[in-house]
Amino acid sequence: MVGIIVLLVGVLIFTRNALRMEKVSRWEAVLIPAYSLIMGIQALFKARPALMLVILTIIVGVGAAWLQAAGAQIRVTDKQDKHGRPIVELRRGITYLLGWLIIFAFGIGMALITGEHVNLLHEMGMEITKDIFSFRNFTTAASWNIYLQSGIASLTYTWLLTRREPVIRQAIHRTGQHNN
Repeated sequence: MVGIIVLLVGVLIFTRNALRMEKVSRWEAVLIPAYSLIMGIQALFKARPALMLVILTIIVGVGAAWLQAAGAQIRVTDKQDKHGRPIVELRRGITYLLGWLIIFAFGIGMALITGEHVNLLHEMGMEITKDIFSFRNFTTAASWNIYLQSGIASLTYTWLLTRREPVIRQAIHRTGQHNN
């Protein structure tokens, strides 16, 4: 019972975060997705899944990202962060939540297809925890398709948003590079 209550609180926090304006950060837009993609590729070499499953994972990831980006609302502020980059705010919206559900359902389906035992409440709790506390992405082991789909969906989402609003690229650009 306590686990279900904690899960419901997590769902409420996750939903609230998706429905309010939040500052776009390089951590969530680039670093976590890049890490997921690298881990996914590395896990692909170990698992060696059927090519059709890899292609299907990529297609679902790109499709979910497109859906998520379609409903995102972007606001360029007149403020700058401490590094002089423009501050851009993003409301992910309902379509982001729908895309997240597609990704989650696909991950559960892949686990069932590959014969893994799946505890739906546990898996949902883990995914929501990773979305609320982004550092959990680096501490949680996942199968190749979860890493690959997460990386592809997130990087595609960021790419689509930067095409719509080029200032996002400036907002997530690395600063303080040294010349050698």
